[in-house]
Amino acid sequence: MDLYFAGSEAFTDIVFDEPGNILMSYFYVRQKFSKFIELLENKPVNKKLFIDSGAFTAWTKQKSIDVDEYIDFINTYSEHIELYGQIDVIPGDIIKGHTPEQVEEAAAATWENYLYMRPRMKKPEGLLYTFHVGEPYRYLEQALEWRDDNGQPIPYIALGGMVGKPMPTKKSFLDSCFNIIMKSSNPKVKVHAFGMTSFSLLEAYPITSADSTSWIMTGANGNIITDVGIIAISEKAKRLPEHYSHLCPSHQDAFEKTISKYGFTLDELQVDYKARLRYHLRYLSEKASKTKYIPGPKKVSLF
Repeated sequence: MDLYFAGSEAFTDIVFDEPGNILMSYFYVRQKFSKFIELLENKPVNKKLFIDSGAFTAWTKQKSIDVDEYIDFINTYSEHIELYGQIDVIPGDIIKGHTPEQVEEAAAATWENYLYMRPRMKKPEGLLYTFHVGEPYRYLEQALEWRDDNGQPIPYIALGGMVGKPMPTKKSFLDSCFNIIMKSSNPKVKVHAFGMTSFSLLEAYPITSADSTSWIMTGANGNIITDVGIIAISEKAKRLPEHYSHLCPSHQDAFEKTISKYGFTLDELQVDYKARLRYHLRYLSEKASKTKYIPGPKKVSLF
């Protein structure tokens, strides 16, 4: 399973020196991308690069992204880009929300954008159609039954809109999506999950790739991700019950052995948030490389 570290454009001083695939937002990097390409080419660590259109970010800022400019950008750097998201349409308003009619209109416009972009791309196989939580499932069904002029199906799709949703909602959405996929004429389509690093979910469904900013958000808040969940580690978080200092001695010892495995000391991780980010790049990359789909009953947790 390929894991992409979203938000990488904000931490170029560390992501190019550490393991892990990179996801960058076109919204943020479009004016300075050549600099990132130089970094990518000059580093010995093998990485895959995913460009997200940044449509959601633009929507939150009441901005827009020109589809043709995005197409030109992707085509210019296509040899460096493994995957890229289409420009999807977000319904409604960030303050007022959305109506069912707006969701319908956005889903239709997203599909039309995909059809517009695909024949104009140098590397169409890297373009991901995106289906979102809450959209009518007939749009997913339509995408799976679509064929290009050579009779080929869409090779890769993305599932989005799961960030911030409760676990039962995510599970219900994924259950429905994969039921539709398996019953379609395109059951082997690859699937990317936007905004997901719940490894129990990633093992419960045949997901090809995923991305998340949790490596940043967790580390910046003084915590680190482990096999047993999130552990608070900074001095500022010492009052929290999940802080390292409240673990029993045997668990503290096991914890320190784990972080030592990835090249860090307790003192480093307590005071340096960038050390916590580096830890996450190493830990999550290794965990993702070992994550495989496990068929059967789906028991899921947060981590």
